[in-house]
Amino acid sequence: MSKQSLERENRELKRSMRILASKAERNEAIVKSFFEMEIRLLSCTSLSELLDLILIEFREYFRLDAVNLILFDPEQAARSLLEDYVPPSPANSLRFVENQRMLQSIYPDRKLTVGEPDDQVKKAAFPASHYILSCALLPLERHNCLIGSLHLGSRDPSRYSSEMLYDYIKHLASVISICIENCINYENMKRMSIIDMLTKVNNRRSFEIEIQREISRASRSEYPLSCLFLDLDYFKLVNDKYGHITGDRVLRTVGGFLKQQQRKSDVVARYGGEEFAILLPNCNEQQAVQLAENLRSKFNALIFRSDQGEPFRMTTSIGVSTCHPATYKRDTFEKLSYSLISAADKAVYHSKAAGRDQVNYVATAGSEPPQKPQLEVV
Repeated sequence: MSKQSLERENRELKRSMRILASKAERNEAIVKSFFEMEIRLLSCTSLSELLDLILIEFREYFRLDAVNLILFDPEQAARSLLEDYVPPSPANSLRFVENQRMLQSIYPDRKLTVGEPDDQVKKAAFPASHYILSCALLPLERHNCLIGSLHLGSRDPSRYSSEMLYDYIKHLASVISICIENCINYENMKRMSIIDMLTKVNNRRSFEIEIQREISRASRSEYPLSCLFLDLDYFKLVNDKYGHITGDRVLRTVGGFLKQQQRKSDVVARYGGEEFAILLPNCNEQQAVQLAENLRSKFNALIFRSDQGEPFRMTTSIGVSTCHPATYKRDTFEKLSYSLISAADKAVYHSKAAGRDQVNYVATAGSEPPQKPQLEVV
């Protein structure tokens, strides 16, 4: 073999080595980026946090032009956790389906799909992104059931090719499936510990935790904190006359009604039986009494129905109390929360003793509004 041939072969060998080294570095970088993203996915504890990571950060992190997600949610378990969640643009980046027809049309064999999508697949996977020229469609499965579909799309026709293997993407789909299931289960367990399952408002335990937090905030910000107690008048007669199923429906309706009336900062809870409590941050005595009167008036206009469809109305007795935590020392917050609740409860008793269907106010023991400084007359 001539010297020139050896030099040429040597050059080709070096070039091949550089290409292989470059591919190895690129593959290592890809694996590292997916490993880092996997750690972040597994650290998510809320469904909204997980969705933001998938739908927003995936686009930037993996330099994609579209990321869409479909979730199979027949019982609205996911949607119930996302009442305030706003999916990123474009439209249809997040969709929920109650049957599996669409998912089965995308994955007839439940396998990862890569390459250029045909018009039918593109319409299903990227309804608002018609410019997608290559994609990876990831079936999300748990316990041998399709729970969703993740779509990664690119304008680059060579980004995803059917001739390439994408084991790391398959692994990512498995991780995302687990994370979705874990977040839903975790949040539902958390909600069960703080939510009254009948009325869907906070339970007594979470209310007593929240009142401590609100007193601390009110102390730092130097604003008043008011508490309303609502007791449904003659609720026992409703159970006796119409049955407990109707009574439960009344409680659910009241819970929904109070949630609709509350401000964003308010805390609504079922305190026990037919008694509900509402915390009103940054609300003084006069405002709290007026809010209570408005609630009482609107409540009286509600129409309830028995199992037989018979309409009936109810009234409520309301107790109001207000405290000014800024006038207290920090080590008395627990005592103040007890005093606030006790005063509101006492005010409810006064409302019932005075004939029901009215509002009464009782001042919280030891909590006086800050006195305005007096101007000295010279």
